[in-house]
Amino acid sequence: MLYLPPKYAHDGIALGECMTYSMGFRVPDRVDLAREVLQRLAENACDTMDPGLYQDRQQPAVTQPGAMPEPLVTFARQALQAALQDPQAVARAVGEYLSEPKANVWFDGGDDALPEGGVHLDRKTRMLYDEKHVFINGEGFLAAGRDARLMRQLADSRHLNAKDVKGLGVQARALLDDWCAVGWVLPDA
Repeated sequence: MLYLPPKYAHDGIALGECMTYSMGFRVPDRVDLAREVLQRLAENACDTMDPGLYQDRQQPAVTQPGAMPEPLVTFARQALQAALQDPQAVARAVGEYLSEPKANVWFDGGDDALPEGGVHLDRKTRMLYDEKHVFINGEGFLAAGRDARLMRQLADSRHLNAKDVKGLGVQARALLDDWCAVGWVLPDA
């Protein structure tokens, strides 16, 4: 096996029968990450911000109608700062982006009810977490206490045994039930 970091070229010649596989790992670049975070912040702002209109009642008539007024730029800057008011907004946007499956990934529907035994993540499921959230397949959820610990365990080990599943609180069990229904989480065989 040969590992080459991104942007390193290679040229090889097989001396006998061989199979060649090339695997790529998702590593966001700065531009992609900024675009995704800004897009998610914009979507969240539509849901959470007051849509106050720009007003320029004090603006006198202008002799240069093509010149952009500085108060409008200030208004836009204040709107952006308001979108960033939530200290968890950027972390939530990054977690949702990094856990989002590629466009060609789909899940077969799963069981409608949470199984009695243990569960494991479908191999296509992406799950991660930060201090306050759990992210799975592009969705973010606030998590705290025992439920957060168990969800983090699921993200790390990709499995929860039956005892841990039974130890989940009502809301966490409801989430796990939803994830089973869409096929993100599967019952142990």
